[in-house]
Amino acid sequence: MKRRNFLASLLGGATGTALATVAAATPSSNETVTAEITELLRETEKRWDSQNTASLKELWDTEDPDPFYLAGEQDNWFVGWGALDAYLDPRGGPKITQAIRVRFYDIKAKLLAPDLAFAGYWMRTDMKLVFQPKPFGSDNRVSAVFRRKAEGWRYVAYTEAFQAPNMYMNHLMENDVSDDYQEFFDAVTGR
Repeated sequence: MKRRNFLASLLGGATGTALATVAAATPSSNETVTAEITELLRETEKRWDSQNTASLKELWDTEDPDPFYLAGEQDNWFVGWGALDAYLDPRGGPKITQAIRVRFYDIKAKLLAPDLAFAGYWMRTDMKLVFQPKPFGSDNRVSAVFRRKAEGWRYVAYTEAFQAPNMYMNHLMENDVSDDYQEFFDAVTGR
């Protein structure tokens, strides 16, 4: 009896060690899904940069009956294809955006199920609106849910979340400090 337990634990340990070695040599599922979602986000950037926002719909799971989309500048969610189509392809309305550039960074993703993933990341937007004399930019937090389809990952839910006003203003003021201030500070404080 003791011999059988010993052999079982020995074989189990060898198998566990071999599995641990294989696992260490292969990327984690979160690293893989992050790389795959990043590919979709790079395509999303290209489509925003093309100014053809209607083409963004092709990156969504169009078989999903109720997509959710919350744009940072909107008061409430767009739910369903009618609302999302009207936002992405605002035909007949006045042109508001002259040019928009989007970049995603600090992307982190994880699998929720074999065909479902969640990602959190930042979005840098630089744009010029018709009614404003100068372009402006912002960095916003984004979270999204994706479904794996035959053609790759596709959006099913998307949320842009601006920072609280006090955090945003603090970041603006911190980024506005003169480049040579650190040297001055170090000299004054004796660092």
